[in-house]
Amino acid sequence: MDSTHPTAPVRLHSKWLRAAFLLLPVVAVVDYYAGYELQFSIFYLVSVYLATWFGGWGLGVLVALISVVLSLAGDLASGAVYKNELVPWWNCAIAISFYIVMVSVLHRLRMFQRQLEVRVRERTTALREEIQERKKLEQAVLEVSEREQRRIGHDLHDSLCQHLTSAALAGQVLSEKLHQKSVAESADSEQLVGLIESGIDLARSLARGLAPVELDMLGLTATLRELARTTSMRARLNCTLEMPEEVLLEDSEAVVHLYRIAQEAVNNAVRHSGGDRITISLQNTSQGVQMRVTDNGAGLPPEAARKSGMGLHIMRHRADMIGALCEVTGLERGTCVSVLVPTRTTTSAGAASI
Repeated sequence: MDSTHPTAPVRLHSKWLRAAFLLLPVVAVVDYYAGYELQFSIFYLVSVYLATWFGGWGLGVLVALISVVLSLAGDLASGAVYKNELVPWWNCAIAISFYIVMVSVLHRLRMFQRQLEVRVRERTTALREEIQERKKLEQAVLEVSEREQRRIGHDLHDSLCQHLTSAALAGQVLSEKLHQKSVAESADSEQLVGLIESGIDLARSLARGLAPVELDMLGLTATLRELARTTSMRARLNCTLEMPEEVLLEDSEAVVHLYRIAQEAVNNAVRHSGGDRITISLQNTSQGVQMRVTDNGAGLPPEAARKSGMGLHIMRHRADMIGALCEVTGLERGTCVSVLVPTRTTTSAGAASI
């Protein structure tokens, strides 16, 4: 029986109440054939317990009275002889008192259990609501963070880069004028122009990291390829993208989170691994789209450091937001960050990419 169904508790109670009443005549018959020398009060207590636990205090008292009457009738029918006619009534009073005490204790225990169940349900509901609210809040924080990163990236590209470009052009004009006048400082001005152009490249690289244009225009594959290229140039190591076949994602939110996870994993490898090779792999599997970021560095940090690492926490949280599984494992040499996006968020190769 499915206990989660709304009518399941009612059916369960009805079954046990029927068992309580059906058990009474069975015990009475056995009590009769066993003779009045043997007391069967303890066996009547089973029906009293079932009636009280599943039917309440009143039904428990009713079954207790029926039990006493059946017990007395069985004793008299089996030939019980008493020296005083008050003895059977005294025995009945003692039995009824005992049963009522048991009924009261069982009823209080049942009420306490029900109150406890209500509190547990209320607490469980409150915890569920709190977890849902926390997830919504975390989602909102990530969305705000994503918007701010993109805004800053656009500002870097549209404002700072343009300003530096103008400064570089002005410096180039000044350098040419100084060179025409054979001024010795013309070489210094050319060096200054080179520094400004390096600043432009750096600002553009930062802008791509904060607001990758390829992610909106060309999709995940091109953006990961650009991430590998810029990482190789910036960190002066070998960062490559491996993709046996075209991988398409239908969910734009999954694309953004997957790219940010790859970006965080690559940055962690650059800062902490100490290796000289990073590989980003993207492939279709029977379970969905799998992305791996591996390096040939020093491997995982100690357990305490891994648990407190904000980067790992953010990667796992981003994976949770899209229903993906994120695992960080140590290799013989290096670390592997693996993310599996379930099939429900992917589309076939014939579908359009974002």
